[in-house]
Amino acid sequence: MYQQASPRPIGSTQTHDYVIITTSALQSAIVASDFLAWKASLGYDVRTVFITDPEIASQAGADLAEKIRNFLRYNYISWGIEYVLLVGDTETIPMRYCYPDPTNHTNQAGTPNATSGENPTDYYYADLSDADNVSWDLDGDGYYGEYSHDSPDFLAEVYVGRIPTNNTARITYALNKSVSFEQDTGAWKNSALHGGAFWYFANEDNGGGSVYDGATCMNEIETNLMSGWTVSHYSEQGGLATSVFPWPALSEAAFAGDWRTGQYSIVNWGAHGWTDGAARKVWAWDDGDGVPENSNPNEMSWPYFIGTFSNLDDDHLCILFAISCVINYPEPNAWGNIGIDLLTEPSYGASAGVNAATRIAYGASGWPTNPGGGESMCYEFSRHMINGPSGPEKVGDAVYNSKFFCHDNYGFAHFAEYWNMVTYNLYGDPSLVREGISQFICGDCNGDETVDVGDVVYLVNYLYKNGTAPDPVEAGDANGDDTVDVGDVVYLINYLYKSGPAPGQ
Repeated sequence: MYQQASPRPIGSTQTHDYVIITTSALQSAIVASDFLAWKASLGYDVRTVFITDPEIASQAGADLAEKIRNFLRYNYISWGIEYVLLVGDTETIPMRYCYPDPTNHTNQAGTPNATSGENPTDYYYADLSDADNVSWDLDGDGYYGEYSHDSPDFLAEVYVGRIPTNNTARITYALNKSVSFEQDTGAWKNSALHGGAFWYFANEDNGGGSVYDGATCMNEIETNLMSGWTVSHYSEQGGLATSVFPWPALSEAAFAGDWRTGQYSIVNWGAHGWTDGAARKVWAWDDGDGVPENSNPNEMSWPYFIGTFSNLDDDHLCILFAISCVINYPEPNAWGNIGIDLLTEPSYGASAGVNAATRIAYGASGWPTNPGGGESMCYEFSRHMINGPSGPEKVGDAVYNSKFFCHDNYGFAHFAEYWNMVTYNLYGDPSLVREGISQFICGDCNGDETVDVGDVVYLVNYLYKNGTAPDPVEAGDANGDDTVDVGDVVYLINYLYKSGPAPGQ
């Protein structure tokens, strides 16, 4: 549990550590929420900047996206910016269209498919190390993020999230959900829901390939990262080939029903996806040759296990990672936008954050022996968020730090490497704390919002006279050794009367 002991000091290099970029038309939706007050109570200095403000409008740049990036490059050090929240859809606050395959410059945005070259991303606003002409568009051809032609370093200077809608009611709803999720520190936060479907069957279409099951990644996360957690999981148990993981059968009724009635702070799945949901891949029948085939004849069926039609609610919110194509497709299209709805739709929104692909996503066949791809990104995102290299990370930190870790350690020598790096994007607050924040003043044992001799007396009564425990009990851990005992009494006395360090320091 992340504990905010007191507001962080704001100095000359920590002027605006949280920046919201939006339009004047959407500002009322932000102000109507509890978000600004909540972030201020945590010590953030939040600055809202409109795209028409001179800080952005006066920047050099060929388009609005470059102006926004140059604004961030110019100010992220002097303002002390750590988190950036973009509020608005991708037409209003543009994502940068990248073209990782330098041989494919087609742009069919708004018509989902697996062959066009464009890949919309907010990573462009996170990696600020160099100007466009020496990084994201090194070759100067106007096609950003081309593998082997351009040179983003993918190390995030700021952590970026997005509320991807212009609907003011949805914006307020999504921001309020973020606050309520972060204020909840219940034990249910160490619970997860997993779904694993087949991507490919063994020897599919006589290609000789190995089986490729999304449940493999889910199992690795559970086994290695979730000791002591409550985990509910589903795998493919229908058709002529079933998962080696003998979990309950994956179906829409089972998975969506469990999500609706259960309490899970993390939801991960691995499956084929579309803009309106994710599907099982079932080898439904065989023509007698023992080979699973997609054509001549087509032996597959594709029932959805989650979709925009599913009956979900927002009683207990989650952070979702979807190893699937186009779940976070940002543009309006004929099918729908499940990633956007999971965050912003009041009758449906079961997620406080969605980390998913805006276009197709590439996997690593043979994972985890052959690491990389979306599986490693999902695994490392969970690892960073739950344990981190140095403790649990906030959601935005985990998104970008895990992607950079994968890039640095498991990168493909192929345009698919750049593709995966830019396609996974975060919808939601990048500073979100999954495990929740318990607000208290360290050392304020009696809860009167002041640390004084009354707290020494209260702590002595608790320790030696069967008095009531501090609420929360961590408020009594003045010396920060994770134990409330006489050492904390001594620490408080030293702070109050001998110029000792403040509680929690």
